[in-house]
Amino acid sequence: MLTDLVELSVGTHGRRLVDLGCGTGEVALPLSAVFDTVTAIDIDPGMVALAERKAAERQIRNVAWTVGAAESLDLPAGSADLVVAGSSFHWMDRELLAGRVRAWLTGSGVFALLGGGSDVWEERAPWHTVAVQTIREYVGERRRAGNQSFVAAGRHDDYLERAGFVVESRQYNAEKDWTADEIVGYLYSTSYCNPMVLGDRKAAFEATLRDRLGALSAADTHPETLAFECMLARPKG
Repeated sequence: MLTDLVELSVGTHGRRLVDLGCGTGEVALPLSAVFDTVTAIDIDPGMVALAERKAAERQIRNVAWTVGAAESLDLPAGSADLVVAGSSFHWMDRELLAGRVRAWLTGSGVFALLGGGSDVWEERAPWHTVAVQTIREYVGERRRAGNQSFVAAGRHDDYLERAGFVVESRQYNAEKDWTADEIVGYLYSTSYCNPMVLGDRKAAFEATLRDRLGALSAADTHPETLAFECMLARPKG
């Protein structure tokens, strides 16, 4: 997906990449070699700190990491060849940012929304069902989004088209065998099941989940077909 993204946006080289909601650098770091400079921003200081450590370990020095809301970012018009948001745009003021991103982009620039992976709430794999059952027992029946209930939002396409973008999407699938350690780590990284949401129930939640995963697979292998999507938005005209 990332290889296609580069080919469909800058070809082989770009001047500036902007990563909105960069998290731990899962997009900014692998794409950094293609760009002169990378601007990466995330509201979570812990995630940004981890991204900075990973960049230092890999000797990647062309990324400027910022802790803050994507809506606070101020960039010159026409200065970005590619702007990405990886599984983060739904947390942002999409109407505001869609307009700002269009202004930031060069004439041939691209705004790419990357998403997908594992969604336990769809219960496509047996381990999803176990995870959802356990989450509901310890967190509550309603899906959480941090300290609030999760509410399904509107479509990204609508915001992008209103801001003057033409949108196309590409789908990608990958097979993965999860271990219990990976599943626990993944769930702790989500908005609906992170340690802050679990609070003092964290240890009991993890013990219950691991017991159930062990009963599901004595070999500690939990297969899943991961589905990813790359939504490419180009300015009209």
